[in-house]
Amino acid sequence: MQIEEFMQTPTKEQWASELAQGWEGPDGSSCSTDHIMGIRIGITSPCYGYVDLPANLHDWRYRLGRRLDLSEAHRRAADIAYRKDCIREIKASLDGKMMTAIGVFRSWVRYYALRAFGWKAWRFR
Repeated sequence: MQIEEFMQTPTKEQWASELAQGWEGPDGSSCSTDHIMGIRIGITSPCYGYVDLPANLHDWRYRLGRRLDLSEAHRRAADIAYRKDCIREIKASLDGKMMTAIGVFRSWVRYYALRAFGWKAWRFR
């Protein structure tokens, strides 16, 4: 699977197909909450209605990575998109330079944690 195709938001049918194959849906992070600075970035739910939340879309991509045995380049693209999506949500939702700066910083911290420790979830979850 090409990275461009991998990075696309899944259709409702693709999402349902993964659930039918045994995926339980986004399960949240084992090391952080589903919020950054009070902004929801994910929810533990198999409901397709939450597909655009950064953490849910990231969980989708990791599911594909495991099932299809995709490359480290795919994982890197998923992690970068997660960081960018979190930053987009923070900038759209927070007022004030300081609060926004803290939220962006936390997004980067999560990104670095994913890069350091996410390989286990990419391969074995």
